[in-house]
Amino acid sequence: MIPYVNEYDTPNCSTLAETAKKSIRTPESLGLDRCIQCGACTASCPAARFTDYSPRQIVKKVLENDRSVLESEMIWSCFYCYSCNMRCPRNNSPVTIVQVLRQMAINEGIGIEKLAYFLEIGECLGENGASKVPGAGIKNMERDLGERWIGIKRNLEPIRSELGLSPRDVRDTHGEVQTILESTGYFEREKWIKAGIQEKKLHGFLKADCSDKEKKNGDFCFESDREYTGQEAITV
Repeated sequence: MIPYVNEYDTPNCSTLAETAKKSIRTPESLGLDRCIQCGACTASCPAARFTDYSPRQIVKKVLENDRSVLESEMIWSCFYCYSCNMRCPRNNSPVTIVQVLRQMAINEGIGIEKLAYFLEIGECLGENGASKVPGAGIKNMERDLGERWIGIKRNLEPIRSELGLSPRDVRDTHGEVQTILESTGYFEREKWIKAGIQEKKLHGFLKADCSDKEKKNGDFCFESDREYTGQEAITV
């Protein structure tokens, strides 16, 4: 295990199922052991329509204590809509199990690069409080909603005035948010995450560089990682 592991979040248990059941994230009513592999979770999952994500398969791997699931790209496609939980006849919650699996994977340095986007959000919160949207979020909204959305954001005060709404009451929460992040150890964990991402980038560079050399002179080099062709949807 690596630093900053929360024993309440990912308790040290002998099986994946026990870890999922004893995590602080997990309600006592979790129906993991009652799963009948009916597939209702996957049938109702919007992510399963566009990626190789299968809540049913993930639950099966957890019940079989198949730790290869921690290295699967599949666990990063869930975006926490809880459709699987609502449709399950046994009150199981694959979405909760995925949350535990993600944390376990990150604790072992697997998939840590998935957190790169959220580092910008954390840094923005630390610097500006909760009143400013991080730049990456603005870019995503502009891409998804188009220029009209950007126009509304830029002219929000005149639009509010035309609608008879009062000016926005934006409170300076910088000090409060900074204190919360510091007291919870966020900044220390952020350093660890950045170091892990940098290490991954370094290995990626070495593989790419070595691959080019292999093409030129046939020298033995690193294997390249399998590229994931699906679309990720990550929520924290």
